[in-house]
Amino acid sequence: MRMSLQVDGMTCVNCARSIEMNLKRLKGVKSVEVSFELGRVYVEFDEDLLSSEHIKDVIQTLGYRVSKDVEDKDRSFLILLLCVVLSLPFLPLMIFHTSWSVYLELVLASIIQVIGGYGFYKSAYKSVLSGVGNMDLLVSLGSTSAYIYSLLTMLGLLDGKPFFETSVFLITFVRIGKYLEERAKEKATRSLRELFGVQTSKVAVLKDGREEKKSVQEVFIGDVILLKTGELVPLDSTLIEGSLEVDESIITGESRPVLKTSGHEILSGSLVISGYGKARVKKTLGGSYVSLLIRLVEDALRQKPNIHRVADRVAHYFVQVVLVLSILVFALWYLKTGDLQKSFSFGLSVLIISCPCAFGIAVPLALTVGLLRAYKRGLLIKNPSVLERIKDINVLLLDKTGTLTEGKPKVKEAVFYQDALNLAFSVACTSNHPHAKAIKEYCQSLGAKAIDLPNCKELPGKGIFCGDYFLGNPREVDIYRENTTTILTRGHQILAEFHLEESLKEGVQEVLNYLRSRKVKPVMITGDSQERAERVAQALGIDEFYARVKPEEKLLILEAYQKKGYKVGMVGDGINDAPAMAKADVSFAIGSGTDIAKRVGDVVLVSGIESLRWMFDIADRVNMRIRENLFWAFLYNMLGIPIAAGVLSPYGIVLKPEMAGFMMALSSLSVVINSVRK
Repeated sequence: MRMSLQVDGMTCVNCARSIEMNLKRLKGVKSVEVSFELGRVYVEFDEDLLSSEHIKDVIQTLGYRVSKDVEDKDRSFLILLLCVVLSLPFLPLMIFHTSWSVYLELVLASIIQVIGGYGFYKSAYKSVLSGVGNMDLLVSLGSTSAYIYSLLTMLGLLDGKPFFETSVFLITFVRIGKYLEERAKEKATRSLRELFGVQTSKVAVLKDGREEKKSVQEVFIGDVILLKTGELVPLDSTLIEGSLEVDESIITGESRPVLKTSGHEILSGSLVISGYGKARVKKTLGGSYVSLLIRLVEDALRQKPNIHRVADRVAHYFVQVVLVLSILVFALWYLKTGDLQKSFSFGLSVLIISCPCAFGIAVPLALTVGLLRAYKRGLLIKNPSVLERIKDINVLLLDKTGTLTEGKPKVKEAVFYQDALNLAFSVACTSNHPHAKAIKEYCQSLGAKAIDLPNCKELPGKGIFCGDYFLGNPREVDIYRENTTTILTRGHQILAEFHLEESLKEGVQEVLNYLRSRKVKPVMITGDSQERAERVAQALGIDEFYARVKPEEKLLILEAYQKKGYKVGMVGDGINDAPAMAKADVSFAIGSGTDIAKRVGDVVLVSGIESLRWMFDIADRVNMRIRENLFWAFLYNMLGIPIAAGVLSPYGIVLKPEMAGFMMALSSLSVVINSVRK
């Protein structure tokens, strides 16, 4: 069984790692993936050995909450507000000291330590038990050390002055930073969160003339639901009353609102822009498009590109390195100066400023934002590693029919022998191939009538066999006709010839020009005749093309380019081209609607080949953001840690622990802001 849970309380990627490691220890767990960016945990387990409730209990035992709700958010904000209010008196107290000010500082600091720091301490304690140190451990050690040191100096047990403000501002600054970071992340991933929310939403169901609120899982085929402005359509339905304007961009990539009236189908996941209507449910939640889309999104988010794994490993070991480093800094300064307060302050600053979060979220957040933007452009990315690999593509193989040309050919010319009109119509009716559909429509326009045919069987890339009759590619029966696309025969006797033509897809020329500007060579492959292939190639300015190619030959062509050292991408239908697409360095399938699950490929181009340029642009942007994030995280630590350690103190530049905490919060926030910017 596979289960997806919304989990609240993860403050850094090491929290996610802690959950992952603890769940993997459970008997019966097959796989675990945790998305820190979306706050989701995906578990595949054996129901005979383990229950879903036990999995939830383990997560909650670690200090995290299953299923985020508004109360948790409100509580967190109120704690932040309390910390800010109680921190403000420290500003004048740091300047104007009185005999009683230290006691007021103690009271205020104690309240913040208990209420504001509780969440950090709880998370830190659980992280130690699980063997994975996290950001909260560093914050807890820093704030507690500053508080205890200040208390001991106040009681006269240690030399020096108390600095309760350090523990106070550290907790407050970190909470402010995490709040802003969470807000930015939520804004960036709002569409995905709303999509996931459909699974647990309430639906207005019309029953006996009355409106009832039901869980989406309790709505069945045939039920009538109400659709209102601003709501996501929860289930695949047919509109039976009213009119709506819906945004189908998550399905088709088309950003313009689409008008739906009575009789129109509405796919779940669509957003009602305006209007009100009643719709009859066609599919329950499990079979609806939104569930399919969520499965694809979750599958993509569970996969980690190589650079993601490297960043995770850095973040994992970073906490241990920082703990050792802060102790060394304290020891070196104490041995050099004998000044306990100064040594403690420098060691504390190093402990606080070194945050693994910037490394931990640098890659996954940029990827998540990239995936979301891709979905909005009609690009369903099944394998996020394609965002890394696509930059190396220098040859792109493109299928002609349905990719470069419209997938609905029309019969331009036909010749019938021996009154074969009804026969051609009947054979064509047994197939859904675009050529067969075109022949069927053409024959129907001439008044053709259906006749019974025995044992009809369709072979992909060849044609339809109905007993002795054959409708399909002339080459399959060793017949060559210059202008004939499809032929009807009985044995070697020609009964009808059809010349079909397709128009070029809108926007395809601009896409090809864009590919050339990126030094990507477009190569066309088609099973069509040499003459027609050459005509399309000339119209599009394609220098290399292959005609009369069988499905199995596409793989050989692709491998030939790879042997020459090219990185080869392929665009096809994802069904007939499956072997070649599986071998390609990057594969793109053309498809839309509920058939996307059948499409083989790293990326499904829901809105057609015109969205291909967006794929390259989004990949460029994601890779740039990842490089910027990692560079900033590296630079921040390379500069921040030495300064915090007191390297510049001879020049009067000293970083106090509370300012180190503020910088630590800003480092994570800057990575988030950089990831979500356009």
